[in-house]
Parts: sequence; C-alpha cells; structure tokens
Amino acid sequence: MKPFFVRRSSWFGKWMIAAVSLVGLTGIAQAVDDAQPQAALTTVSSLAPNFRPQNVPLDYVITPNGYFAASCVHAVANGEKVHADGSIEALDGSIRKPAACTLPHYTQSGVRIEANGAFGIVPQSKKPASSYSGWLLTADYVSSSDVGSISATWTVPSNPSKTTDQVDYFFPGLEQNDSNPDSILQPVLGYNAFSGSGVSEWTLSSWNCCYAGSTYYSGPINTAAGHEIYGIVTATCTSTSTSSTCAKITSTDETSKTSTTFTTSPYGALTWVFGGTLEAYNISNCDLLPASGSVAFTSIVVKNMSGTTLSNPWSPDNIIGSSGPNCNYGISTSNGSVTLKY
Repeated sequence: MKPFFVRRSSWFGKWMIAAVSLVGLTGIAQAVDDAQPQAALTTVSSLAPNFRPQNVPLDYVITPNGYFAASCVHAVANGEKVHADGSIEALDGSIRKPAACTLPHYTQSGVRIEANGAFGIVPQSKKPASSYSGWLLTADYVSSSDVGSISATWTVPSNPSKTTDQVDYFFPGLEQNDSNPDSILQPVLGYNAFSGSGVSEWTLSSWNCCYAGSTYYSGPINTAAGHEIYGIVTATCTSTSTSSTCAKITSTDETSKTSTTFTTSPYGALTWVFGGTLEAYNISNCDLLPASGSVAFTSIVVKNMSGTTLSNPWSPDNIIGSSGPNCNYGISTSNGSVTLKY
C-alpha cells in the first residue's frame, strides 16, 4: 500500500533511502461491496518496542505512505470520488468532508513531516542495524510528457516463511516529479497490511497519498497466493488542470473477479513512472519476505495523454543496497516487464 520512501526533492525521495522512508497509518477500511467485515490498518503499537521509531505515537498506523494518525487516513468506498478539497462524493451524489488533517505524519525512521509537508529533525532510531523498513527495490523513470495511464499484471507471491509484525507491499504507480507537495497513485498488494475479522494475509487496495496531509484508500479486498492481479492508474491531469476527479486508481483480483476503485485528484501532472516496487517494514531477516523469492510485473503499458503507448526506459534502483538483511536483491527489466528479486 506509497505506501514508500521519501522522494528525491520532497517527502518521497528515494535517494534519502531508509532514513526518510514512509510507513504507517491508522483507519478503518470499508469493504468494496460492504459485505466484507471492516479491517483496521496495522498499528505502531503492534510492533516490538525495538522496532518502533521512538517519537511515533503508538496509535498511529502503518501504510504504504508512512505512519499516520487515524484521523488523517480516509477510507473511500468502491466507486466514490475524492475531490480536490478533500471531500468525498458517494455514489448517490451526497458529499461528506473529513476534517482537515492538522497532525504530522512520520517516515519509517521517525522523521516528522508536518501536515503542510515541512520536514522535522531526524530522531535517533530504535531500530537495530540489521533491520530495514522502506522501499527496497523499484524500477522507474521520469517521462518527458504527461502520463495518461499505467497498467500492469502480477501474481500474488507465496506467503513469507515467517510472519511476525512485518508489512510487505508490491505496486506500480504514478507520481509528480520534483513537486512539493506531491501525491502518488498506486494499486497496492499488501501482506499483513490490515488486520481484523475476515481479513486475509494478502489484501488489495487503491491509494492516493498524501493530498493536503491526508491519505485516501479504497478496499481492502481479500486475495491469496497464486491469484493474478491487475492494477491500472488513469489520468487526465496536467500541470494546469487538476480537476477534482482527473485520475482513477483500480486494483483488480482477476482470479476472484473482485476489484476496488476510486477517482481522485493529485497535485498536478503525473510524470514519474514506477513499473514495480517492493516496499516492506520491519524486515530483520529474509524469511519475512515472500518465500517465492521474486515478483514479476508483466504486460506493463504506459500511455501519454493522447493514448500513445510509450517506451519504458526503466532505471533499476536497489534502494536497500548493502543494508541488512542481505537477501540477494536484484532487478531485471524489459520494455514491458519488471522483475524484483530477493
């Protein structure tokens, strides 16, 4: 779930690596068809004391985008619209507007980020040197033209050999480049990302973070190892036109024929393209990652605003580098595929 790491020139800079990775948010997830039991995002309090950044409140939650207060995480029902002012339009046309987020969120290492996007001081971390949280692997590039869509297919990997309090995310996505503030739109496959009655270990949800200090998601829907996933982000957003519903994020389990989607608005044109990303939290050994050892994003199609298919000059980024644990990380790419190995 951007979830993700802090960017190059703003809160999501991958060049800042784990020290500025995002992780956490709390909230209640609404099921796609309203029949699935509610699910709560994993909270900071569930982590062992030596794995918690020392200044992050225990009632904050873990997301693909960092540690957030529950009041700043908003569940969107399937098919609803998130407008540029943060209000949510239901299928019947009624409008609800969550209170503006005034609380900070935190990166994986506990860096405080104010609701307006301003960075705080890096605290002393309680995490042992052998553990890691944040973006591990990604393949990306910056498009010279505004991107109109990205779609990809991948298979839910096998469960990790060991389950503790780790959270594993896999996703493609689109983001602004060198924009502050910015937002990232992602169809997200997560392991151990949600908890609660009726929620499986693997879940699928759609995310837009972090508009005006808040993050929005639809789902989750349950999925399982071996299921085929299809994710697509479409956009008509430009640098001068960011209508309330110029973008749509859809996450589909092709095997069970279930999906979750909502329309939304980022801060501007989407030019930063992610073909496939592995993000994980509280990884102290390789058994906490899926036992299959790799995830392949295939049939990746990126189009511009005119609908023309673009070539994909992927830049493979081993963000975790030499940080522990060493799980034989690697990335292989072709024009239409990205394989993340660990």
